[in-house]
Amino acid sequence: MRTQDPNDALARVLSRLEDIEARLRLLEAARNASPDPEPSQPVPSAVRPPAPARQHLETQVGLTWLNRVGVLTVVLGFAFFFKYAVDSRLIGETGRVLLGVLTGCAALGLAEFMSRRGHRVYAQGITGAGISILYLSLYSAFGLYHLLPHLLVFILMFSTTAMAVALSLRYDSIAIAALGFTGGYLTPLLLSTNDDRPWALFGYVLILGAGGMALVSRKSWRYLEPLLLAGTSLVYLVWFSSHFEHGKEFVATVFALAFYALFWAFSSRATLIAAQILGMVAIAAIWSGPETQSLWINLLLGAAGLTAAERRSWPQLAFTASTLFWFSGLLWRGNHFPDTPWFGIAILTTAFLLFLGYVFRWCSRERNVETPAPYLGILALDGLLYFVICHLLLNPAYHAYLGLFAVAMAAIHLFVAWLLRQRLAPGAERPIVLSVGVAITFLILAVPIQFSQFRITMSWALEGAAFAWIANRTGNRRFGSAALVSFTLALVRLCVFDAGMYSSAVAHPLIANARLLTFLVTGVCFWLGAHWAERRSLALVLYIAGHFVVLWALLMEIFDWAFHRPSVGTVSASVLLAVYGIALVVLGVTVRSLVNRLLGLVLLALVVVKLYLYDVWQLEQTFRFVAFVVLGILLLTASFLYSRFRFVVDKLWDRQ
Repeated sequence: MRTQDPNDALARVLSRLEDIEARLRLLEAARNASPDPEPSQPVPSAVRPPAPARQHLETQVGLTWLNRVGVLTVVLGFAFFFKYAVDSRLIGETGRVLLGVLTGCAALGLAEFMSRRGHRVYAQGITGAGISILYLSLYSAFGLYHLLPHLLVFILMFSTTAMAVALSLRYDSIAIAALGFTGGYLTPLLLSTNDDRPWALFGYVLILGAGGMALVSRKSWRYLEPLLLAGTSLVYLVWFSSHFEHGKEFVATVFALAFYALFWAFSSRATLIAAQILGMVAIAAIWSGPETQSLWINLLLGAAGLTAAERRSWPQLAFTASTLFWFSGLLWRGNHFPDTPWFGIAILTTAFLLFLGYVFRWCSRERNVETPAPYLGILALDGLLYFVICHLLLNPAYHAYLGLFAVAMAAIHLFVAWLLRQRLAPGAERPIVLSVGVAITFLILAVPIQFSQFRITMSWALEGAAFAWIANRTGNRRFGSAALVSFTLALVRLCVFDAGMYSSAVAHPLIANARLLTFLVTGVCFWLGAHWAERRSLALVLYIAGHFVVLWALLMEIFDWAFHRPSVGTVSASVLLAVYGIALVVLGVTVRSLVNRLLGLVLLALVVVKLYLYDVWQLEQTFRFVAFVVLGILLLTASFLYSRFRFVVDKLWDRQ
C-alpha cells in the first residue's frame, strides 16, 4: 500500500487556507463596495451578495404565498375526495377516516423532515395541511359516519389542538397556532349533540382561551387575541341563543365574568375594549328583568374597566366602561317597575360618583396635562345620563322634587369645577369649562322640570339675568353665553306659548293677568341683562328686546280691551306707540342716551307711517279725526322737546 507524503498533505492544507482567505477578502470587499461595482473590479458570481429586496419579494410570493395557497388547495382537494368517495362508494366509511388520519399524520411527518432539512417556512405549510386534514377526518368520524363515540372524538380533536399549539412553538409559527385554536373553538360546535352541558362546555373554552393567552404572553403574538376573543364569543353566543333560559343566569354570569377576567389580564387595548363591550352587553342580556343584578354586576365590570384604564393609561377603555354602564341602566329602566326601585337608584348614584371621581382624580393628579377627550366625554355624559335615568324612575311620583334634583346636580358640577380650579394649571382648564357648562345645562333644565306654563318663561328670564350678573362679576364669558341661551329660550316661549295663553279677549281680566306679568317680568330681565352685559352688541340686543316685549304686552292689552271696537283699538295702539316713543326721547335726553333717543324716533316714524298708510284708509271719519288730532299733538310735542333741548342734544352728539 502506497504511503502518502506528509509534505504533500501539508502543502494542500496551506493552499486550501490561502484559497479560503482569498474568498474572505472578496466577500469583505463585496460587502463594503457600492451596490453597483465598477466594471473594472468584477465580483465573482460565487461570492456576489444577493439583492435583498428582490429576493424578499420572490420569497414572499414563491415560498410563503404559494405555500399557503397550495395548502388550501390540498385540503380542499382532500374534502372533495371525501365527497367523491361517498358518492361513488369506492372506500368504506372506516377506510375514509383511516385514510384521512394517515394522510394527516404523514403530512406532519413530512413537515418535520423538511424542517430538519432547513425548509422551515415550507414545513409550516405542510403542518397546517396535516392539522386541517386531521380535523376534517375526526369530524367525519363523528358527524358524518358516527364511527366513534362523542367523548372520544372530542378528546382526539382537543389533542389535535394541543399538538397544533406545540408545533407552532416548535416552528415558531403563529399561523399554525391560529389554525389550531380555530379548530379548538369549532370542535364543540361541530360535535354538538344539542345536550346542554354549560359547565363542561365553558370550562373547555376557558381552558382553551387561557392556553391561548399564555401563548400570546410568551411569544407576543398579539394577532391571536382577536381570534381567541372571537372564538370565545362565538361559542358563548351559540349556547346563549340555543339553550339559555330562566334558571341558567348563574352559570351564564360566572363564565361571562371568567371570560372577561381572562382578557382583562393579558389583552391589548383593542381586544380589551371589545371584551369590555361584550362582557357588559352579556350581563345586560342575562339579567334582562326588573332585578338589579345587571346594574351592580355591570358596575363591577365598569370599575374593572376603570382600573385597567388606570394601569395602562387607556382613556378610551374608561369611556367605554362608563358609557356601557349607562346603556345597561337605560335597558334596565325599560322594564316595568311597580314601585320606585331605591336600591337601583343607589347603585346608579354610586356609579355616577365613581365615574365623576375617577375623572376628577385623574385631572388632579395630571394637573399640567391636557385632559384627553374620552375623559371629557365621561365628565359631560356621566351626570346627564344619570339624571335622565333617575328622572324616568322618579317621574311622576316625585315630580315635585325633580327640579330641585336638577339644581343639586348643577351644584355638584359647580363644586367640581371650583375644586379643579384650585388644582389645574393654566392651559389645562377644559374640565373646568366643561363642568361649568354641564352645571348651566342642569340649571336651564330645572326650570321646565320644576315649573309649568308661564312660570317657565319667567324662570328662564330670571335665570338669564342671574347668569348675566355672574358673568359681570366674575368676568367669565361662558356665563354670558348661558345668559343668552336662557333669554333666547324665554323669548321663544313668549312667542310660541305665552302670547296665546288666553283663548279670547274675555277669558282674562285686563291688566291683572298672568300674560302681562310674564311679559313685564321678561322685559325687565332683558333690561337687567343688558345692564350687566360686557359686550356692547349683546347689551344693545337685550335692551331692544326688552322694549319689544313690553310694547308687545301693552299692545295685546289694548286690543283685548277694544276687542269689540276695532277702530278704538287701532287709534289706541297708535297713541300708545307715540307716547312710548316720546317717553324714550325724554329718557334719552335726560340720561344722555343715544339709543333711547333713536328708538323713540323710530317709534314715532312707525306711527307716522301707520297713520298715513293704514289709519287714514281704515278708520271711520270720527276716529280718523281723533287719530290725526291726537297724534299730531303728540308729534308736535316731540318736536317741541327737540327744540327745547336742541343745544343739549347737539352737545351730546359732539361727545359721541
